[in-house]
Amino acid sequence: MKTLNFHAKSAAGFSYSRILRCIGRSLETFDLKAFDVRCQGSVYLLQGVHKGTSTSVDLELQYTPDDIKRLDSEGRKNRQGVSRRSNPLNLSQLLRTAGNYVDQIQGRLRRVSWQYQADRIQALTIQYEPSEQEPKDEEHPTSTIDEICVHIYKQRKKIPGTVDR
Repeated sequence: MKTLNFHAKSAAGFSYSRILRCIGRSLETFDLKAFDVRCQGSVYLLQGVHKGTSTSVDLELQYTPDDIKRLDSEGRKNRQGVSRRSNPLNLSQLLRTAGNYVDQIQGRLRRVSWQYQADRIQALTIQYEPSEQEPKDEEHPTSTIDEICVHIYKQRKKIPGTVDR
């Protein structure tokens, strides 16, 4: 069984965890019932469907590296001096966890899909390419996501009032 390295730093630029958290935070103002984020190089393309509409795509957004930097900067400003607990079911936290998973296995993100099904029931699908070091037939136990959630919780609990660096 593979051990996750929670102290590994990502390559130059932002980690998937940070990128997806920024995207999720920007989407929290929309009333979406589903969306799909595809990674094309350093650009993230989003197609979404608002609640109460048909199943056709009615929202299309593009996030460039500059957009991600701007969203991250805005998020840092909003979090400064605020010590509030984040809801783990917020889009930003769900996507952060998905990104953290891909970061920890050192994979390459291809796509993230999310669907609101009912109050407190959401479906999240992550598609990624495994790293060269990771054997292709290795299974990740379901406890892996739990481990990542606990790690994020402990990391945030360690230094109250600070932001992810």
